[in-house]
Amino acid sequence: MTVSVVIPLYNKVRHIRRAIESVLSQTYQDFELLVVDDGSTDGGGEVIRRICDPRIRLIVQDNAGVSAARNHGIREAAGALVAFLDADDEWLPCFLDTVMGLHARHPRAGMYATAYRYTQDEVSWPATFANCHTSPEGGLLDDYFHAAMGTPPVCSSVVMIPKRILTEAGNFPMGVKRGEDLQTWAWIALRYRVAWSPKECAIYHLSADNRACNMDWVTADMAAAPMIEEFLRSGIEPVSSRRMIEEYLVSQRLPILLNCYLKGKRGWALDILRKMRKTTLFKRKRLLVFWCVLCVPAGIARCALALKARFRSRSRLLYQ
Repeated sequence: MTVSVVIPLYNKVRHIRRAIESVLSQTYQDFELLVVDDGSTDGGGEVIRRICDPRIRLIVQDNAGVSAARNHGIREAAGALVAFLDADDEWLPCFLDTVMGLHARHPRAGMYATAYRYTQDEVSWPATFANCHTSPEGGLLDDYFHAAMGTPPVCSSVVMIPKRILTEAGNFPMGVKRGEDLQTWAWIALRYRVAWSPKECAIYHLSADNRACNMDWVTADMAAAPMIEEFLRSGIEPVSSRRMIEEYLVSQRLPILLNCYLKGKRGWALDILRKMRKTTLFKRKRLLVFWCVLCVPAGIARCALALKARFRSRSRLLYQ
């Protein structure tokens, strides 16, 4: 079965060859590779044109954002299954074989994903997942939202999704600057089970150029929250536990609330605080949140977080 691999590309000329070569090195070789150049200005498209492989197709569009690029690739995909890889990450040779194995065992699942490793400044370490399968063959997650409260079990470089389900979801949402992929995963996970393997099949590069997650950002709420809350009000029974979905919303909103507070958007922080329901996670952390938002100057909090980040950076040296 042919898999359509979609790579959105925007100003990642230093990394795109690595990503493409990681796809070409797959042990599962029945794929087409669609690279969607979203108006790059650094010559990344020329790198692709110099790679001679008939399975590679370069699609060029005016700059419209990562969702538009992924959606363009989905529309052009010939395969019934669509896998995604970001231009600055890479697959290990086992990725397509692993997700296709999951698909063979769980053909009704809505997403197929695997574990991955982090790399930053030549230091590599395994991502730590909670509430996911530990058996080598993997399987259906008991509850995607429970698992997603920790390290995300699904990300945009380790997932394969049936094209028909992406079409049902409306593909990736336009006009969302951060968290557009989380919104798509959540839409699917509300309605379908998620198949996952603990096998590390990709490398997530934290120190790559032009990463969206490294950019300064502030938002008034989690992008997926209105869609999730509308679904919960609809009366349709979700595949996941309603309680875990509520816990997931809180877990995603807490860092956004903190960021609003640190960026001087105290009103936004309080608005998010008012939306939070009294879940187990919120009960455990709400006094600290109230204390921070209402009493502690943002400068002191920024210093504390900087010290925490420095401690984590030193801890990663243990993996060298």
